[in-house]
Amino acid sequence: MSQSRRYIVREIYSEVLFDLAEQGGQINTVQEEMAVVRQILKREPEFASLLGSEIIKGDEKIAIIRRIFEGRLSDLTIHFLGVLARRGRIGFLASISDRFEALADEYHHRQPVEVTVAKQPDAAFIEKLRADMAAALKSEVKLSIKVDPALIGGVVVRKDDMMIDGSVRSSLENAVRTIVDRMKEKNRRRGP
Repeated sequence: MSQSRRYIVREIYSEVLFDLAEQGGQINTVQEEMAVVRQILKREPEFASLLGSEIIKGDEKIAIIRRIFEGRLSDLTIHFLGVLARRGRIGFLASISDRFEALADEYHHRQPVEVTVAKQPDAAFIEKLRADMAAALKSEVKLSIKVDPALIGGVVVRKDDMMIDGSVRSSLENAVRTIVDRMKEKNRRRGP
């Protein structure tokens, strides 16, 4: 399937699901459930293959989904999973889920911000960071924390296309680059 067709499938299914969730007042519920199902399919690739199989009929796939998720997920999410399975689109669940999450963030005026740190921060640091970011952006912040020991210290903040690198690694690299450039300039002035 071409990339543009994948994009269209993702957009259409995620927007239809979002509209239905919005009408039913279930945006947060569906968002959480989609994340759970996505994790299950990631952990259980055989189950994902079963739902994506062309050998198994659509009605059988729907029965399997109902048997597994009835009482655990909302009717809307169960029905949506059935539609995906019946139409051979279960493989799009991750991208549909990502797009749904972006639509939910936009709906709730949440701005996603990714922060990378050298070691796992404590809860107080995370809450202060969230509050500071929310104040700076004048919006609710959906903060995701990543740990990268190679940073040595400091933080790297990403929001959309913007990146602020306040890591020790970056500072050290910049310092080394400055020293090397100054040494080259000094050698150039001396001549041969």
